[in-house]
Amino acid sequence: MNAETLRKKVAKKEGAYALLYPLFFALSILYCAIARIRNKFYDWKILPSTSFPIPVISVGNVIAGGSGKTPLVESIYTILEESGFRPAIVTRGYKGNFKGTAIATPDAKKFGDEASVYALKNYFTVVSKDRAKGVQFAAENGANAVILDDGFQHRKVIPTINIVAIDPFKPFGDNRCLPLGLLREPLSGLERADAFVITRANVVSKKRLESVELYLKTYRKPIFFGSQEFKYWINKNFQKTLPPEKEIDVFCGIGNPGQFVEMLIKMGFKIRNLFIFEDHHNYTEKELEELSKLQNPVTTEKDLIKIHDKINFDVKVPVLRMEVSGLKEFLLNNIKNVEKAEEENLEEGIAPAGVSAFESKSLLSTKR
Repeated sequence: MNAETLRKKVAKKEGAYALLYPLFFALSILYCAIARIRNKFYDWKILPSTSFPIPVISVGNVIAGGSGKTPLVESIYTILEESGFRPAIVTRGYKGNFKGTAIATPDAKKFGDEASVYALKNYFTVVSKDRAKGVQFAAENGANAVILDDGFQHRKVIPTINIVAIDPFKPFGDNRCLPLGLLREPLSGLERADAFVITRANVVSKKRLESVELYLKTYRKPIFFGSQEFKYWINKNFQKTLPPEKEIDVFCGIGNPGQFVEMLIKMGFKIRNLFIFEDHHNYTEKELEELSKLQNPVTTEKDLIKIHDKINFDVKVPVLRMEVSGLKEFLLNNIKNVEKAEEENLEEGIAPAGVSAFESKSLLSTKR
């Protein structure tokens, strides 16, 4: 049983799990209190924060698990690059074993699955457990705008723009902090946001969307709507391929597997077998052996990056893209005094949609 299943059983007081409810409730109150105090210490400047001379766009959320943040980061990167900036994504490289500061390569074991997917698409991606060092490193290596991946709770860096991704299917984490709910901090923290992007807005009911929008309007910040869809399919070698047959076998280890499955169903696929693993799951040889028996396997980009060099069976993966109407104008209007890349440099080569023109280098920082 994974942590999310346990949380749901305790929250619903199912059977013997009801005995754990008082403990989870107390831990949830404590978690919220610590997060609130921590935020106050940053607000009062008791804890130090660092600002940078280049724009830093923080993209994060208030809940644990998937919220559509990764495709939003990719969308913002594309907006900046197409507008003449030299952007970089700075991420901590979650579940990767690298401890320093470096430009990421497609190595999930070293840099984690998210950073490796970014690197595979040739996005200028810096991995650093210390995000302030990561931003500085990116700037020293040519970036003039930085996207701080999962940066909303990372108060050590002062962002130019603070964007919060809101999943309309589970927008506010059952209104409780971890571990009873999914909130990473009290909802009062949303006051720090400069804008909200409601992800998956095209696959949720109008009534639910309006309900989420109505609540967010109380913060008096711009609200944008993200439309997500699968643009094309790739095989285990990351090459474009034809979609699978309509009856598929799905496996994944991501933050919000339900929405991945729902999008496949809405595309007309019939799910014959479904295997759900915990977020950022590292597959064992035994698990991959069992998955190799599937007739028509389908998984996600984040899963493929971890297993592509370990499997001898083909698997198909839909590539997700997000479009956010109005976000480009908002970003560019709030980024000032930044020298853009020369126009002719941007036209030297044309990259496929969703693939950056950044030329990756093997650079390691000596800073630790």
